[in-house]
Amino acid sequence: MSHWTASIRLAAALACALAVLTTGAAASAQGGEKTTQTEARWLAYDPAAKTVKVKVDKSKGPNKDKLKRNEEVTFRVIPEGSVLTRTSVAINGVKGELTDIQEGKRVNVYWLPDPENPSGYFARKIDVTLSEEELNRRYPDQQ
Repeated sequence: MSHWTASIRLAAALACALAVLTTGAAASAQGGEKTTQTEARWLAYDPAAKTVKVKVDKSKGPNKDKLKRNEEVTFRVIPEGSVLTRTSVAINGVKGELTDIQEGKRVNVYWLPDPENPSGYFARKIDVTLSEEELNRRYPDQQ
């Protein structure tokens, strides 16, 4: 792994750690609940329904047992608005939009039980990390 790639990965890891801390603070502001982190494959974003669908790999956190491996799960999202209420998106540590995430990408979804639907889930934050191959394509002169 090149020095540049290692630096980018470190920056992305630090950005993700900051995002987790920020998400935890925002969750505290929403009734003291902690978010659950679910690693998954991105399936789709439905802007009309304001939902995203993923296929679960694994979860950790207070509600980790609610979602099973290989289960397709739909999360409600708030694509716009205040940073305290909307679903935030980061792509390799940089602010992104739900429409920027391509099918099949690996994502980390930080979620809570949906306050508007007792049997649903609300995605507070979604992180996408680029693979080493994608980083090398994006920054070819840094290899």
